[in-house]
Amino acid sequence: MAFENKTIGEIRELLINSFQDKFNKTFRILAKSFIKVISTVFAAVYVTLHKQIGWLFLQLFPETAYWGEVNILGRRVRPLVKWGILIGVGEPRNGTQWKGSIKVTVTHPGAPLVAGTQLKSDITGKLYITEDGITLEHPTELIPVICADNGTAGNLEAGDIINFVSPLGIVQNAAIVDEVISYAIEDETETEYRARVVSRFRSPPMGGALSDYRRWSSDVLGVLNTYPCKDVETPSGVIIYVAGIPSIFPDRIPTSDLLRQVGRACTFDPETGKATRKPLTAVIDPGFDETYRNIKPVIIKSFDVYIDGIIGVPITDFGNAVHPVIENYFLGRESYIRGLSDDNNKTNIVSRNNIASVTDQSSITIKAEFGSITLRLDGAFITTYTLGMGELAKLNRLYLNGGLHE
Repeated sequence: MAFENKTIGEIRELLINSFQDKFNKTFRILAKSFIKVISTVFAAVYVTLHKQIGWLFLQLFPETAYWGEVNILGRRVRPLVKWGILIGVGEPRNGTQWKGSIKVTVTHPGAPLVAGTQLKSDITGKLYITEDGITLEHPTELIPVICADNGTAGNLEAGDIINFVSPLGIVQNAAIVDEVISYAIEDETETEYRARVVSRFRSPPMGGALSDYRRWSSDVLGVLNTYPCKDVETPSGVIIYVAGIPSIFPDRIPTSDLLRQVGRACTFDPETGKATRKPLTAVIDPGFDETYRNIKPVIIKSFDVYIDGIIGVPITDFGNAVHPVIENYFLGRESYIRGLSDDNNKTNIVSRNNIASVTDQSSITIKAEFGSITLRLDGAFITTYTLGMGELAKLNRLYLNGGLHE
């Protein structure tokens, strides 16, 4: 039986026709108005039950489970999060705070600077708090600070200026960010969390299969994706290439600290601290010193694209239309891993013809035409390039009719 959605009005008409056809032939005294009223009531009840059953059916699958919170018999639950907890993904990740160290100029040596002293950045507008209390003994001191709020809006870079909220008289009011200890991350979104739950549901742990390394790595905040492969130099070696979230790591190149975190996540369960993950014989830490030298950053291949013979629209309009499309094309390219990648949709080949195709689709929408497209890598013109293990692609520069498009 098809699970069709009908409106209250449609069901009401069906009921009225049925009542009139069956009952009114025998019970002529039944008022037609009564039939219409009772039909409307029954139709509303039917639709309500129909929608409730349909909603419950969607909760059977992680792809369609409800993200929000519902009250069921006095108990508040989030169906998608419940799925995540049941299959070992856990709850959605909370955002983190930016941490760094600032360099302050001391004006009164020997004075104490208490923990919790507030600073504010004119760049982000956020408050920052000193984490430790210290005695100011040197002309300049490095002091660890943390943003008071979660999220990337509080991220600062080395060299940024940050000011004490109230003049202290023992240090200069302006301080300089000396080092970024860790960047902040936003709360996990519904899309990100659902993708993790669906991935775990489709690929349950297999005791050290390729998909397990990718899943274990996803437990680390800041990881976009990982590409595990066999280390051909050692019999039991495993190499894992790691890509970081672009909003935190430029060009998706992670820091050494993130790489070590991935190594630990692939070895130790973060919930228990026990080494229950990678097989005992698999080697991702050749030095056995938790440096995890086999956890490496991805390799970014930068391509230049030249489009000539553009007519029909101004160059700027053409560039604004095709630039993001071409950029997304390159961001969607990644190395192929047999047994982990989709064999029906390989994305490890960068092709001039594919770039021409996506450019043509965009140019049609703005009624523009172009003559030719050429592709350049490391100074050489190419037609195709196959990404090797751990390699990702990006658009470096886009030239339109000989001019660089920013």
